[in-house]
Amino acid sequence: MNRKQRRATAKQAPAASGRPSMPAGDPGVQLLAAGLRHEQQRQFAEAAAAYQRLLAADPTHAEAANNLGRVLQAQGKTREASAAYAQALQLMPQLLDQYGGIFGTLVALRPALGEALRQATTAWPQRLGIDALFGKDAFEALAADPLLQCLLAATPVRDIAFERLLTMVRADLLAQATAAGTADSDTLALACALARQCFINDYIFVTAPDEDAHVAGLKALAPPQITPLQLAALAMYAPLAGLDQADALLARTWPVPVEAVVTQQLREPAAERALRETMPRLTAIDDETSVRVRAQYEENPYPRWVFPPGRTTPVGLDDYLRAQFPGVAFATTGKSEDLDILVAGCGTGWHAISVAQTYLGARLLAVDLSLSSLAYAKRGTPPRIASRIEYAQADILKLGALSRRFDVIEVSGVLHHMADLFEGWRLLLPLLRPNGLMHVGLYSEAARRDVVAARAFIADGGYRATPEDIRRCRQDLMATPLRSVARFSDFFTASECRDLLFHTQEARVTIPQIKRFLAENDLRFLGFEFDLGTQQRLRTLFAEQGASPTDLDRWHALEEAEPDLFAGMYQFWVQKR
Repeated sequence: MNRKQRRATAKQAPAASGRPSMPAGDPGVQLLAAGLRHEQQRQFAEAAAAYQRLLAADPTHAEAANNLGRVLQAQGKTREASAAYAQALQLMPQLLDQYGGIFGTLVALRPALGEALRQATTAWPQRLGIDALFGKDAFEALAADPLLQCLLAATPVRDIAFERLLTMVRADLLAQATAAGTADSDTLALACALARQCFINDYIFVTAPDEDAHVAGLKALAPPQITPLQLAALAMYAPLAGLDQADALLARTWPVPVEAVVTQQLREPAAERALRETMPRLTAIDDETSVRVRAQYEENPYPRWVFPPGRTTPVGLDDYLRAQFPGVAFATTGKSEDLDILVAGCGTGWHAISVAQTYLGARLLAVDLSLSSLAYAKRGTPPRIASRIEYAQADILKLGALSRRFDVIEVSGVLHHMADLFEGWRLLLPLLRPNGLMHVGLYSEAARRDVVAARAFIADGGYRATPEDIRRCRQDLMATPLRSVARFSDFFTASECRDLLFHTQEARVTIPQIKRFLAENDLRFLGFEFDLGTQQRLRTLFAEQGASPTDLDRWHALEEAEPDLFAGMYQFWVQKR
């Protein structure tokens, strides 16, 4: 994987193993250091042996798995390298946020994939078959590739060319399922991974009329007669829960890849439906905007994720903030246990799970409008931290009725879906203890200018927030200059695209507006959060200019010069004085 991914893996490696930071004399540290030393000296066999010994002692060591993949790739051992990279991703799913680099690694391992991507892009919208795209031998090798199967099953595709290629592969596999009904084990495994991909992207890939006819024919088959490939093919086009006699599928014994599809599409949704009924309701939800937003997220829980964040080594909140904002003054909490955190608007729980593992002593109340999102979150929360996260349904507008107070409030990506985001923000402030901290995420007016233009395009074209219109709209946008919205990862699933372009309520802000709110409410600005590389660049820039990193006027000038700086939202910390 690329340098940025290796840094992230290394940062998380001790946590992925579930251990505290290891002393220098720890055998694991020594093996890791030995592997890195051998790598630097291009002694790849010796480096691989050191990483393999470390993984034998600790199979959950993400950094060792990633490094082993890198060494095996250097040795030309493509399949073994792919398996090691896939293991690293399964141990540390946070790395999937760096999709472009991971996909680049896959293409480097499988050059035939790169050529197929070029052919598919040139031919689109004409559909090419698997033989034309790959040839038999190259496709067989790709179908069996562990990293490809991991990527398809673990996260939505985030690349237009890859989406179009997979659209073609899916159509060919459907035709094969219709004509023959069977396939070799590797092709079946790939079809199942693609079915899992299509489920997590809400069936965002476009279809052609002949595909619709094939799917209708397969749906007519009775569950006892349907073959594993035919079932996988159906699951590539629609959720299995929509089939007649879907429950009969649970009674059959399936090959392992098919069983994973049945679990994803039947067992897990059933578990979420049961959890909905047990979810505490803390407040009424009767505000007009809140009711509309809740309805959207009941239909489309957001965001989609498969594997929860991998374990991280927890740190004290004070230490975390010192590392993020060196030299910035703030009142310390002094807490390393019993840190009370409110996640206001937790969605499907990814962020809440991450927060629970980030800070020492974290105990969370995670609330959301949507029962579907909350049930998704609760089902996916790892048992090891489930006792530290309390999920409940509530409206931020009515949380003032809570008697509980918090050291930290996380409200990221939520306030801009309220009728008056500043009023919603203001209502949360009394829930903070003295010197309490708040982590806020808000949309930038400058960074979302193409989103605003795309929303106007959607309104003018009369597109609705239905699966069919979202699929059609995406294709139409890609034929215009507004295809730039594909730079947002949310473009690549129906639920997330609805959130990005079709949201029932969206507001955007500027840095001067944030500055004014902070002054009016006596809040101290601590700083913006960025990825490591951007953070280092901006620290250097501010230091060279002799500017304070808390100077919001300077940040506003910088955003005017770099309008995409906050494309991933303004993410920042403030403290109650």
